[in-house]
Amino acid sequence: VNAVDSEPCPENFKYIPDTCVTSPLTVDKDITHLQHCSCTDDCSSSTCICGQLSLRCWYDSDGRLPQDFCQWEPPVLFECNHACSCWRTCRNRVVQNGLRVRLQLFRTEKMGWGVRAMQDVPQGTFICEYVGEIIRDAEADRRENDSFLFTLDNKVGEVHCIDARLFGNIGRFINHLCEPNLMVVRVFTMHQDLRFPKIAFFSSKPIKAGDQIGIDYGENYWRVKSKYLSCQCGSVKCSVLTMFSQIKPIYKAAVLFQQTDAAVTHKSGSYSDCIL
Repeated sequence: VNAVDSEPCPENFKYIPDTCVTSPLTVDKDITHLQHCSCTDDCSSSTCICGQLSLRCWYDSDGRLPQDFCQWEPPVLFECNHACSCWRTCRNRVVQNGLRVRLQLFRTEKMGWGVRAMQDVPQGTFICEYVGEIIRDAEADRRENDSFLFTLDNKVGEVHCIDARLFGNIGRFINHLCEPNLMVVRVFTMHQDLRFPKIAFFSSKPIKAGDQIGIDYGENYWRVKSKYLSCQCGSVKCSVLTMFSQIKPIYKAAVLFQQTDAAVTHKSGSYSDCIL
């Protein structure tokens, strides 16, 4: 939906429902390598192996994450998989069931394209995945456009990224918000290759129908992008403005020191030339 300008709906990418591999990478999907449960209930008990891999089975009976789920350092979630003996409708299968919340791509006033909820969303609800091409970090460095990169640094060997520039879903349009209403959770469903977790977005607070949804892109992102972009979140609690209002005086002092040091060096050199 575009009620702002004449910009057409983006068509410069291919919509895909799941991450893809277009480079010579191999994801270990061997079913015999999967840790799995032997539950005969809904996998809500503490004996569920998959739940134990996640510290506990976090999803409630409605498939939501509870209030006490740590949003700042979310645990990695291991959902039940096709090697498990439980029902396909067990409690520990949420992300693998795909998008269930009604979302809309819309043109924002200052942030380009964005995504908003078309229904009220309770806290802890799965919203969508961030999907794209899985590539190596070296390939990410080689590519010129890094606007759609998401790092999969799961502290396991070589770093990989998801690049949603050419292949992706609605997750590629989710903007930065300094007061985000989404949290990022790494999830494993039908494979347990620790290098390649799914990137799942869950609501971190209740969301009203019509609200734009967003995540915090993080300090590292803005340290790089602040040279070309400014935060347009519009929040009175804009963390990007606060961060750079603290950094700029330090930066100015460093520049002034460098300029002064260069001037002293130049004068010293000139003086030396005079006496030789």
